[in-house]
Amino acid sequence: MSVMAQCAALARPTPGRGAKQARARLRWQVPMRDLSDARLVRQARRGQRDAFDELAQRYQRRAVAVAYRLVGNLHDALEVSQEALLRAYQNLATLQHPARFGPWLLKIVTNQALNFRRARGPRTRENGLAGDAPPWADQFCDVPSPDDRPGAPLASAELATRIQAELASLPERQRGALVLFSLNQLPQKQVAQILGCSLSAVKWHVFQARRRLRTRLADYLES
Repeated sequence: MSVMAQCAALARPTPGRGAKQARARLRWQVPMRDLSDARLVRQARRGQRDAFDELAQRYQRRAVAVAYRLVGNLHDALEVSQEALLRAYQNLATLQHPARFGPWLLKIVTNQALNFRRARGPRTRENGLAGDAPPWADQFCDVPSPDDRPGAPLASAELATRIQAELASLPERQRGALVLFSLNQLPQKQVAQILGCSLSAVKWHVFQARRRLRTRLADYLES
């Protein structure tokens, strides 16, 4: 037997060994949905696109929610969030802590949304979505739910539009801090990292934003 033939014979799997290895691999395979963010990031860095698709699916709703509250309408929010996900994919190698993919993505979303607003310039009216108020309005300014009052659906729609307009009028940092902390319930330390400011600044921005909203929605609160 030639040397090449001997090498080929040694490299050839013994009967049954390949099947055992295949079964072992299948046994240790974990569905994408059960993998941690850190593991998905590492797999995505190695070129597994489905790993990043899983990350995008996990955080897309939150990304759109943050973008919506910052830019003021759903169409623009979808555009901003998609651009943010694309940038995240392109810059995945720069993420120093794979386990912190979520906060890192929201930072990209926030920056994209603020840049979008600056480029777009002021608008006379922000387009709110009817019916958005009940799940989150009270988190912003302690607005009582109108669900038990006559005409509750109409009141909810009016409140959603009103709050969205008032949010749009807040200074950037106040709006960003309020959205990230109150709507997304991120720890204030993470909000500070996303906005690039101190923890005390986040607390101040949230306090000032809530105070402004309570003042501007005083007629609703008193009704």
